[in-house]
Amino acid sequence: MPRYFFDIDNHERYVDDEGTDLANADEARMQAVIFAGDYLREHPDLVGNGSRFSVAVRDEGGTILLNVEVTASDPVATGMSQP
Repeated sequence: MPRYFFDIDNHERYVDDEGTDLANADEARMQAVIFAGDYLREHPDLVGNGSRFSVAVRDEGGTILLNVEVTASDPVATGMSQP
């Protein structure tokens, strides 16, 4: 079974050295989205105005397969507020 690695970037980079055995890349992508949601549920303060949180999925060869990014911005500050 292939091993996939889930690296976190929340203003500091945390590299997953252990990895997780999953059936295929599609399952790894799904797990990355679930992991990002769960992590942010536990740490909602990580995404504030203009900040970014991401989870990158790497395969055993080091190829990044997916990067899940979450950003937050103030719509008034960016000129996107509703009229």
